[in-house]
Amino acid sequence: MKKKQIIVSLHDYEILKTLCYEAPATDKLKEELERAVVKKGKVPDHVVQVNSMLQFRDERSGTVRSVQLVLPAMSNLQEGKLSILSPIGTALLGYSTGDVIDWEVPAGKTQLLILSVGQEIDRALKA
Repeated sequence: MKKKQIIVSLHDYEILKTLCYEAPATDKLKEELERAVVKKGKVPDHVVQVNSMLQFRDERSGTVRSVQLVLPAMSNLQEGKLSILSPIGTALLGYSTGDVIDWEVPAGKTQLLILSVGQEIDRALKA
């Protein structure tokens, strides 16, 4: 099955490519970046990017989660900060509100429905 193209800002793309060279086990992230449409300008607010706040539902379990997608150093699941290098974090990158994503996770295949994506909360990181 062909996967939908994802959208990634040029800034995020450059950071994530660097991260791929520095971090072990980033093959899934590399695959995602290879099929990404890189935007030089502003990425629409409804697209999941690094630092996005979002809500998604695991269609297999029905569990709804609200998280912020962050770089690994800021990851803290108790605070809802999901690492871009986690299987689900990598799966969510570049998709939009309403998208359903098929993804392999350690427990098997699942589908994630993106319910909403909020504004990035820390634009200062990109300045």
